[in-house]
Formats: sequence, C-alpha cells, structure tokens
Amino acid sequence: MKSSSQVTGLPLMGVKEGMEFGTVQDIVIDPQTKKVQSLILRGAKNEYDYRELQLSDIIGIGKDYVITQTIENAAAMGLSNAGMALLNIRCIASSGDVLGNVKDFVFDEKTGVIKSVQLDTGDEVPGDSIMALSNNLLFVTAAQQADNAESSLEQEQQEYMLGRVVKNDIRDQSGQVIIEKGTVVTADVIRIAEAAGVIIDLTLEL
Repeated sequence: MKSSSQVTGLPLMGVKEGMEFGTVQDIVIDPQTKKVQSLILRGAKNEYDYRELQLSDIIGIGKDYVITQTIENAAAMGLSNAGMALLNIRCIASSGDVLGNVKDFVFDEKTGVIKSVQLDTGDEVPGDSIMALSNNLLFVTAAQQADNAESSLEQEQQEYMLGRVVKNDIRDQSGQVIIEKGTVVTADVIRIAEAAGVIIDLTLEL
C-alpha cells in the first residue's frame, strides 16, 4: 500500500535507460472504476512538459523512485484523458453533507484500488464507501458520516467521564465489584467498564 503523499514528488527511474525522468506531480483516478489509473509526471524541458505513466507500466514504487521498464512508457498527455485528480477535491456524503476536502489517500500500487481517503477534517473514509467521482467532487455513502458522528459522540462521552469520581461501586453481571466507589475515572477504567458491559452504569454513577 502507498499513500498519495508518499508517491508525489518521487522521480521516475527507467530500467532500460538507467536514468531518471521528471517527478510525480499528481495521481489520476478513473471515475468509472474508482481506481488509480496513472501518475502524472513533470519533465524538465519546460513548464508544459507533462507526461502520463499508466499504473500497468509501473514495476514498483519505493521510498526513492517509481520504477518502470523504460522512460518511454511516460507518454505525452492527451486531451482525451477522462481521469480526474482526487487530492483537494470536496467530499460530499449521500445525505447531502459536506465532510471536508481530500488531503491524502491510500491505494494498492498493484491494482489501483483505493483503500482509504483522509480528509482535512481528520476523518478517514473507507475506500469501499466511495459512490462516485464527478465534476471534481467525491461522493461517499452516508454510513461513513454516521460512523464519524458515532465516533465523535464516543469521544465526547469519554471526555465527560475522564477525571470524574465514581459515586458508588460498579459491579459486573456476576455481582463482583470491578470499579470501587471513589475511583477517579481514567482511560483504563473506561476500558474495564466497556469490557464488562457496564459503561452505562459507570456513566450514571459519575
């Protein structure tokens, strides 16, 4: 797996020539398959010297180079390219809510499958929740939004509980005291309550 931030800026190395060519400027997504299609490279001739390298022509992507059999695989970009960039575009849930802008994404460098998308809000969208990419917009299922809301609620609940003192003993299903009266709530205490299925009891005793 590679993240877009790991790939952008890498130089291309041709095995046949034994030399570098340009650097990766962007990653192109096929809107139909919702997979990585190619890399866009900027050459050294002039500011208009851009080439496209298909994912199928890549041998490997390391921390130092993108490797291809020959630099000739990086072809001049055509006007008919129907792909689109994913970075910095707006992400919208099927519920109609804007979730943020794409900051980074992780993909399988062999198959092009997008595994996850990181937003500038700090949220992460699973790749399998992507509905469509069109007109420089990323659409995802509302389930992701619900997951984010649930995660936010859990975080708020924990923040409320941390540092508070338990008013009465908390017992598990067998009646054994697992959290004593007077205990100051920490992250470990919350984990114990969750594991015993008494998180609600703990909340009510604060």
